[in-house]
Amino acid sequence: MISPSHVALAWDTDQPTFRHHRYPEYKANRDAPPADLEPQFDLAVRACDALGLKSFRIPGYEADDIMATLARRAVAAEVPCLLVTPDKDVQQLVRAGVSVLEPKSRDIYGPAEVQRRFGVPPERLRDLLALAGDASDNIPGVRGVGPKSAQALVAELGGIEDIYARLGAVETLPIRGAKSLAKKLAEQAEAARLSHELVGLDDAVPLGDGTSSLADLRIRAPLPEADAFFDSLGFHGPLRTMRALGGS
Repeated sequence: MISPSHVALAWDTDQPTFRHHRYPEYKANRDAPPADLEPQFDLAVRACDALGLKSFRIPGYEADDIMATLARRAVAAEVPCLLVTPDKDVQQLVRAGVSVLEPKSRDIYGPAEVQRRFGVPPERLRDLLALAGDASDNIPGVRGVGPKSAQALVAELGGIEDIYARLGAVETLPIRGAKSLAKKLAEQAEAARLSHELVGLDDAVPLGDGTSSLADLRIRAPLPEADAFFDSLGFHGPLRTMRALGGS
C-alpha cells in the first residue's frame, strides 16, 4: 500500500500553452468534452481543496509540465516521487527516485519497466515519441516511422540529433525498410525536431508559490468545511482516506 507524506495535484487549464503557440494544430484533433462533464472539472478541484491538498494550475503550461517541475524539486530534495498519470509522455521523467503509477492497471514504472515497455531508457523516450508521433496529441512525428522503427533507431543511434548526425548509417541498420528510412528522415527533419520540442516537458514551470521546498505539499488535515462539502456530494470516501493519512 502506498502511504505518501506529500501530495500535489497538477491540472491543465483551458488556455493555450506554449505548445499551441509553437504548433497551432497541437491537440486540435480532440473533441470538446461532454457538456455534463465540464462542470465536474471545477468540482474536482474544489474537492481537492476541501481535502487540504495543494493544487497547481498554471496558465500556459500543461499538468505534465507541472509534474516535471515537482519531480525535479523532489529529486533535488532527495524525496522519492511517484507520479500518478495514464499519460505515457510522463514516463520520460522516470529516473532514480522518480517512478510513474498507471492508475488503471496500478502498474508502477521505474527505469527497468520503461525500458521493457518501450525498448529504450526513460531519457530516450522523448526521442522515440518524437519520431513515431502521437495521434492523441496530434504530434506529427516522421511519416513512415512507426514505434518499432523509432525504437530501433533510438536504440542503435541515440537521440534525434545523434540520428541526424549519422543518417548515412540508417540504411545499414537491421530495420525493415531501412534503405528508404534515411530519405524519410532527411525530408522530414523539421517535423522530427518540432515533434521533439512538443513532446518534451518543461521542468521549470513558475509555480508561483514563492518557495523551492516541498514543505507546502505535506499532507495535512482536511479543511473544517470539508464535511459539509462532501455531505452535499453524498459520498465521503476521499474524506475518510485523507483523515487516515493526515489526521482528523
